[in-house]
Amino acid sequence: MSEMKPDQVLLQYFHNMVDIDKALRYVHHDATFIAAFEKETDRHYFYGTYYGKEGVRTLLSKFQKDLDTQQFEIRKILADETTAFAWGRFKHRIRPTGKMFESYWAMVCEVEDGTIKYFRGFEDTGALEAAYRVD
Repeated sequence: MSEMKPDQVLLQYFHNMVDIDKALRYVHHDATFIAAFEKETDRHYFYGTYYGKEGVRTLLSKFQKDLDTQQFEIRKILADETTAFAWGRFKHRIRPTGKMFESYWAMVCEVEDGTIKYFRGFEDTGALEAAYRVD
């Protein structure tokens, strides 16, 4: 995998997210993944920093439990030798509420040894939190 460029590593990670074990092949053992905010908050249980493969497994497990992906579009990926930046749009049905969560997203990752060592995602957190509210 170390031969792969950062954009290729990121694409493989995205394409394999439905199978957590396969996705984790593209995650560095010392990875840091940030979901919207560095610190955990009571605003949403996805938020926070996840460390290592087991931390990323926890995050992806939360996604699989709650998100029924309807659409995931990658608009563009830009990369150099160590970093990839991507953006796009997604639509998820939130399983606990049945509501739709739609957002543009962006993310940056740093790749080391053919795996993602740092990942930070950005999305419409207000729309996420609204989709989880029970009316």
